[in-house]
Amino acid sequence: MNTHYSSHGIFLETNRLILKAPNLSGLDDLFALRSDPDVMKYLGKTGEIQSRKEVEKFLDGAIRYQEKHGIGFCSVFEKSTGEFVGQAGLFHLGFDESQSEIEIAYRLQRKFWGLGYATELVKALIYWGFEHLPIDRLIAVTRPENSKSRHVLEKAGMDYAGKDEYLGVKICRYEIYKNDSIQLIPYDGNWPKMAALEINKLYEILPKKHVIDIQHVGSSAIPGMLAKPIIDIQVAVDSLNNIKDEAITVLEATHYTYWKDNPDLTRMFFVKGMPPFGEKRTHHIHIVEPTSKHWQGKIAFRNYLIAHPEAAKEYEALKKNLAQLHTYDREQYTEEKTEFIVRILQKAGVKWR
Repeated sequence: MNTHYSSHGIFLETNRLILKAPNLSGLDDLFALRSDPDVMKYLGKTGEIQSRKEVEKFLDGAIRYQEKHGIGFCSVFEKSTGEFVGQAGLFHLGFDESQSEIEIAYRLQRKFWGLGYATELVKALIYWGFEHLPIDRLIAVTRPENSKSRHVLEKAGMDYAGKDEYLGVKICRYEIYKNDSIQLIPYDGNWPKMAALEINKLYEILPKKHVIDIQHVGSSAIPGMLAKPIIDIQVAVDSLNNIKDEAITVLEATHYTYWKDNPDLTRMFFVKGMPPFGEKRTHHIHIVEPTSKHWQGKIAFRNYLIAHPEAAKEYEALKKNLAQLHTYDREQYTEEKTEFIVRILQKAGVKWR
């Protein structure tokens, strides 16, 4: 049965989807969804499908929860067809109202897998949650072996927070903080000083025999540029393999977090300032080899914008617009700057792609 949505009870809209508060008319759709072994494979303690009676009980509780809290597991419909896609929403972790953690969750019918709907939903729920709820953090949990779900959460901008156990089930926790949103501020004359201090510290703690050069890059390295208040530092080393273990050890000891699941094998990426060590990002460190596109591209881009104020103003205007469009979506914010960056690097004589 494919239920078509009406305008009544709409909770949230995305580009392609509509989320509606649950109601009793959705029982058939929910039973079809929650009795599918593939959909339920990584859910609950054993991944077992649910009987119609169990789904009916769940739906009754979901309706009461939504009426009480104004959030919950919504029914998702495709705008173009009106078809039932699945469920997605925000609620207390495990619907346990005794604790304050709010989680994002979703489950979709198999026919809608692979269309980017899950990522679209998670991104929209992150934005809605931070805009409407008095919270500073959102979480999501999934099984360690559920690689597709982990990819969705990472693509939506959530950070891996480690493995845990919940109700006897091993899980991976993901989280995103409101303070880690895209926030641009006027240029701060202290940024070069902050970068110099951090660079001196890096020269002291990183293995000197492998370090070739360290430079301040990114928007905070461009005088007058509106930027995120984050100091980006790029470290050129003779070999990532030679420095990897020691770099992770010494940087984590100074409260940097290493992105070990980074799919880009040409770069080691570290972040300072993230919880539990701080409230928001303050520094990024990119460790690369001098022949990489990162080393050459970031320096050439910085130098070109410093030498060409008109290009810097164009870049600043682009960033302001993207920060408004993608406040809680770092990946999309970064992706939509790429065309401009490539164009500038071409003018600078550097091939980026």
